[in-house]
Amino acid sequence: MGFMHKDEYEDYVKQYNANAISEQEIQEMKAALSPLIGAQFNTLSIPKEILTAFEPSQIGTIVGSLMDACIPQLSTLTDSRIFDSVGLSKNEGILGDREGYPDYIHTSGKRLELKLLFVDNPNIGMKRPSTPREPSARLTQKVTFKNIIPDKDMLLVIAYTLKQRKDNPSSLSLKYLCI
Repeated sequence: MGFMHKDEYEDYVKQYNANAISEQEIQEMKAALSPLIGAQFNTLSIPKEILTAFEPSQIGTIVGSLMDACIPQLSTLTDSRIFDSVGLSKNEGILGDREGYPDYIHTSGKRLELKLLFVDNPNIGMKRPSTPREPSARLTQKVTFKNIIPDKDMLLVIAYTLKQRKDNPSSLSLKYLCI
């Protein structure tokens, strides 16, 4: 999409606002994804001793990549059928084998882009940079006006942290906190 004059842009925004997802649809999606909240996933288990070599931003990169692959398969990976109700499958995207926009397709027909936000626990021994870093989850150039469908696409942020494993206290694993 090229340059727009102010009146063209205002018309464009009116059209998109008329087709936007409602607050009720957002709440319904959050309810559908609610089995994720409070769940601790041992798919990624990190021994406490090696955490001191990682910065929180590095953990975010590792977890984001792993969970992108794992979310559609959580019932299989956790031996818990509760995640079947989440209804997510990986989207093929427009680039074939490469990750594309959006990340997932929900059984409702909605298209979801999920961003994970690492909530740092200062009580966990990690390498701390001398200057604080801003959250690193961002949309990339693959998300444009051309490929957004306003009445189907949702961007949701899922906050997570690392928690001590109950079955192995010397390791930490991912726990989702909220959507």
